[in-house]
Amino acid sequence: MKKVLSLLIAFVLCISSLISCEFTPGNDDPETPPVSPGDGENPIADRTNVPDENYTPKGAVFSMGNTEEDDFINLFSPDVRIELKLDITPEQLSLLQADYERYSSFGSKSPIYRKANLTVKMTLPNGEVKQRFIEEVGVRMKGNTSRTSFYNEHDGIYNLIHLKLDFGETFDDEEYYGDSAKVWADSAARKARKNRTFATLEKIDLRWNKEDDATYIREIYSFDAYREMGVLAPHVNLASLDMGGEHLGVFTINEPIDEIFLEKNLPEELLGGDLYKCGWGMGGGANFSSSASIGIEDEDNGLFYCYDLKTNKKTSTHQALNYFISEINKKNVSKERVAELMDVENFVNFAAISWFLGNPDDLRNNYNNYYLYFTPEGKAMFIPYDYDRTMGISHDWNPTGHGMTKDDPLTKDMGAGGKQGNAVYLLTVVKGGHYVNEYMDALSRIASSTIFSNARFTDRYERAKKLYSAYTEPSKDFHNDGGHHTYFDINITADPSDGGGNISYSDYMKLKLETLHKALEPFMKPSTDSGENGGNAGSETYEIEDYYIRADFTNWEIKDGYKMSSTDGKIYTYDVNVSNENRLKVYYVDGESWLGEESMSSECTVSYTTDHHGNIVLGKGQYTIIYNVETKLINIVER
Repeated sequence: MKKVLSLLIAFVLCISSLISCEFTPGNDDPETPPVSPGDGENPIADRTNVPDENYTPKGAVFSMGNTEEDDFINLFSPDVRIELKLDITPEQLSLLQADYERYSSFGSKSPIYRKANLTVKMTLPNGEVKQRFIEEVGVRMKGNTSRTSFYNEHDGIYNLIHLKLDFGETFDDEEYYGDSAKVWADSAARKARKNRTFATLEKIDLRWNKEDDATYIREIYSFDAYREMGVLAPHVNLASLDMGGEHLGVFTINEPIDEIFLEKNLPEELLGGDLYKCGWGMGGGANFSSSASIGIEDEDNGLFYCYDLKTNKKTSTHQALNYFISEINKKNVSKERVAELMDVENFVNFAAISWFLGNPDDLRNNYNNYYLYFTPEGKAMFIPYDYDRTMGISHDWNPTGHGMTKDDPLTKDMGAGGKQGNAVYLLTVVKGGHYVNEYMDALSRIASSTIFSNARFTDRYERAKKLYSAYTEPSKDFHNDGGHHTYFDINITADPSDGGGNISYSDYMKLKLETLHKALEPFMKPSTDSGENGGNAGSETYEIEDYYIRADFTNWEIKDGYKMSSTDGKIYTYDVNVSNENRLKVYYVDGESWLGEESMSSECTVSYTTDHHGNIVLGKGQYTIIYNVETKLINIVER
């Protein structure tokens, strides 16, 4: 049988050119067998994709150094607690509120930064504290639909808002600051401020938990998954935030996508191209139609473009973007031509991870929330951004009616208005696209890996909870946080058809995998059996392969007595007697794949539980374990 299911993609730890990481070995669960899935003992795959440098289930990633690169590592480490304190005066808060009111009156967004002093406290896993003080940091609102009134003298801060911090703001623009514009003593001091960075970054974005994610980590996990598949994606982490004398709760810190980001992630020969922030603006969404608007955002005049240029603002003529849109909208564009216009490996992986994440507000589904970068030779690359609606987040918005759990990965009927109008998707990975087979293979490989395993997600969740569970409760009730969870809870879930609540990660991923298994069925390649395996000549049968039960009672080893049996290569079974509660998984030898809780069929009626490693936990009894190669699902029946 020609296998559609590729070998397991295993993660590896990577050190980028500007980052050095220390890895401290350890085991948070010493009772777990060392070869049990979910413990980080997966084989390293031979591939060139950049893996995720953050995921280290057996140890802590942090730096003991004092350089800006060290601060970057710690700022985005899953094992370092970040506490931010913005000291901002009532006067500056009033100005920030006035900026919002003035610009929103003509449908725009204020670009004006107000002054605050920032203290960053980073508590390392060994107890050491790194503290940084940065004076006169620029602070302004961030976001589109999230902007709101937030402050008055009587109530103080009464609404939560997203923020952008700028470490290089000079506060000397007389048009914005009038008589209070800062006067610099000399040009060298101004230049030093203009070039000032913290943790190698010029700016950072801070966002509150507006979409009510009780795990607090789904956006973080989303970008980790992209990077593991070699797709450029920003780093995101959690932080406790105090501002103006109030504790606002736990926010996310978001690495901006800018020239610094590109320099960190691309070789020198690919730098210098045009970078666009893409989304909704004049002309609709950024779906590569000829009517899409292109330009440089101008808040003072209320001008916002589908493709907002972020680099080369003084020199670019938008030639690369205009040419790209023109070429992909021509008739009968060949596969070879698509490969000349864009980094197709990057995009196939981008599209595959995007489907798993199920963000209804992304490039495919709403032509929104991504950056587009053109290399100097004009080849397009896609970078995701702003993924606060992923993996079951349907709070207040459930456009598909099922929380994105039933969307066919190949359908054209996705997109703004319910009909796919994105020329890139139509040319590549939806029905009729040139890269459907590569896309389905990527989806299959991801499903066979641990990237979206329940065990791995739970591990990341527990690390976040340990650091921040004491910081989630704000110091007072804010008007717009009513009904939001201000505590960690991985098990809170809602019916996927209910737009009022979020689906738990495990429920979402189980439903998502069932949808994928159905979509993969047409791609399974049956072979013709001549009868030597018990079939009739000319009938559809499958190659007999090696599947084993690995469990507590096998010491998680491959043992001859626990090989599953099959007569047709399609259905594999194993009878097991459980005398005490035991944990188990099905193990596919050729693919080196562990199949556990995430592969359980929703039709299973046997009572079972799971642990933090995604193992199936069965109580005392006699069972038959059934694995279906076509559906990739496990069922268990009592004997």
